[in-house]
Amino acid sequence: MNACVCLPDHQWSTWRRRLYWWRHDPADAEELVSLDLETTSLDPRRADILSVGAVVVRRGKLILGERLELLVQAPPSLDGESIRIHKLRRADLEGQLPLDEVLRRVVEFIGDRPLLGYYLSFDVAVLRRHLRERLGLRLDNPRVEVSELYYRKMSRRFPDLHLDLRFDTLARNLDIPIEGRHTAIGDACTTALMFLRLRKGSLPRNLV
Repeated sequence: MNACVCLPDHQWSTWRRRLYWWRHDPADAEELVSLDLETTSLDPRRADILSVGAVVVRRGKLILGERLELLVQAPPSLDGESIRIHKLRRADLEGQLPLDEVLRRVVEFIGDRPLLGYYLSFDVAVLRRHLRERLGLRLDNPRVEVSELYYRKMSRRFPDLHLDLRFDTLARNLDIPIEGRHTAIGDACTTALMFLRLRKGSLPRNLV
């Protein structure tokens, strides 16, 4: 007699999504969410979230009207180095949202859409840790890393050139204006524009 494995509906849904993205490139998705975090540290094991920026990319267009821009109550780990980089002081974060509420809003905004980002593995690692510890939730969305996409495209065009994968260099070479650098929503929008240029636009003939 064969045993029947019965999974709850949400587990079947998760399995089907994973199977779909195993077979399809998430960069081809009709909708993606460009995501960026500003944090107190570059160590994902201890970084606390200061702000979150996310914006939708739909059918090859940046949809600025569908974005998420949230500040988090100042964590104890906020120090002078973080303030120097992100320009977010304790006074700026006073009265802002508790982290648990920010996490809930991020999960709701993202849904099951693929995530797009620069150095996205860091942002996802930080989000995963906080979601697991505070809300008992997982984050398994497929991901598109813009620096990896840039490297694949440019290494074919310039096979003998050492490629500089720093954020500002990518934006400059792709002729993307940088606005709001080191703000979560600014970096999320710039990343989305770099992605669109790599996917649909003309690529540079020379690199600086």
